[in-house]
Amino acid sequence: MHGSWDVSQLDDPCRTLTQQGVAQVLAVPVNPPRKVDSWPPVCAFGLTPGFGPLAPSISPAVTEYLYVLDDSATSGREDFERDRSNPAVVEPVTGIGDDAYWTPDKTELQVISGKTHVITKFGGAKPPVDAKAKAIALARIALPRAIPR
Repeated sequence: MHGSWDVSQLDDPCRTLTQQGVAQVLAVPVNPPRKVDSWPPVCAFGLTPGFGPLAPSISPAVTEYLYVLDDSATSGREDFERDRSNPAVVEPVTGIGDDAYWTPDKTELQVISGKTHVITKFGGAKPPVDAKAKAIALARIALPRAIPR
């Protein structure tokens, strides 16, 4: 278990994608990235800034998110393999990393390259059109930035 690890000391996953890069791939306005100290650390981008689609309000609302996670520890490959063996349907993805798969029910792409594990995942009720293709495009940007130097 990772309980003894201080996640605040791990690499910031927000180094892997920029607000401008995400906005360009998704063709929507994007909030600045926000690091969430979880295991592994997560970078969250709000995809519906301003007045959200559910109900206009005085304060900005965000109802859809893009999450980016990376893990280059031994646990990265273990998590990649474990998640692939879960009962959800997974679709193999080629042309990125050493191995990759898409989980449609989770709108989630998982990629492994060497020991680096990257996940791009959409959260919310309305993932973008062509979510799989967009997740792959984002992972192509994030993966080289996630690999330790």
